[in-house]
Amino acid sequence: MPLARIGLGANLGDPLATLDRAIAALGGLGTVTARSSFYRSAPWGVTDQPPFVNAAVLLETALTPRELLGELKRLEAELGRTETYRWGPRVVDLDILDFAGRSLNEPDLILPHARLFERAFALAPLAEIDPAYRAALERLSAAARAEVQLLEGAPGRIGLVAARTAQPVDWDQTIARVRSAAAFCVDAGLERFRIEEDALTIEVSRRASPPAPPPVEPALDAFPPASPPQNGAAHHQAVPGQVLKAEFVGIVRFSRPAVAEGAPVEAGRELAYVEALGIRNPVRTTGPGKLAAVYVGDGQAVEYGQPLFAIEDEV
Repeated sequence: MPLARIGLGANLGDPLATLDRAIAALGGLGTVTARSSFYRSAPWGVTDQPPFVNAAVLLETALTPRELLGELKRLEAELGRTETYRWGPRVVDLDILDFAGRSLNEPDLILPHARLFERAFALAPLAEIDPAYRAALERLSAAARAEVQLLEGAPGRIGLVAARTAQPVDWDQTIARVRSAAAFCVDAGLERFRIEEDALTIEVSRRASPPAPPPVEPALDAFPPASPPQNGAAHHQAVPGQVLKAEFVGIVRFSRPAVAEGAPVEAGRELAYVEALGIRNPVRTTGPGKLAAVYVGDGQAVEYGQPLFAIEDEV
């Protein structure tokens, strides 16, 4: 019988009691073969809300992935979840992290879960009950792993931060304002300035950036002399391309699976993202080529304009 890996989370009401009820209800969809401990994690995306309690379950089920998704949505509604806004607080969240190792890419169902290998709050509970995910957890930065803490003791002795009302944020407008503020900081030579408006605070700081690495140039003998194409095939030669730089001050995190130096990359490939003010800002290639150099480490703090990757184009 297929084995599904389910991630659970909650941060409203009584999260521990809700997750216990959710795990018991999952038993009606198959056989729960393992359940993790409870973990406390900081909210992701929208930070002005209570911390989450997370867990994971291994479920043997005769349902198809699509049928299982429908049942999870039904259980969420029965447990009191109502729709709010993206990354907002919730009574319960039930996600299919993996379904028997299958690959699926549909508008509302991606398997494995699209961000599974980037999120410690999903990997930590799952790695506890499934050793196959321990290596993936270890590949995350120490800072990312430290954001998830094992909860110990009886539910009544585990204290959670009191709920605060979180208001929806226009993230497109916020990102545009942060970019404008960062550019102003650089142009004006300012070290730091802060904008406060209602519940939104934007603070931009700037330190002296390290000297940019030299342009990536192939060695003289890196590529053989051009030769006439054979059998009508086009002749391609790698040439220096672009340097992708950080557009924000923040923490750079590599996208999974990480691309190794020397590997080919397609146009629009997300190599990493810079986490700034709780916002995930992707770093993508603009054209196909080869990853020639990686200038930063996963989980490293970066400055505005700091080089991150060098790409060699192919012509």
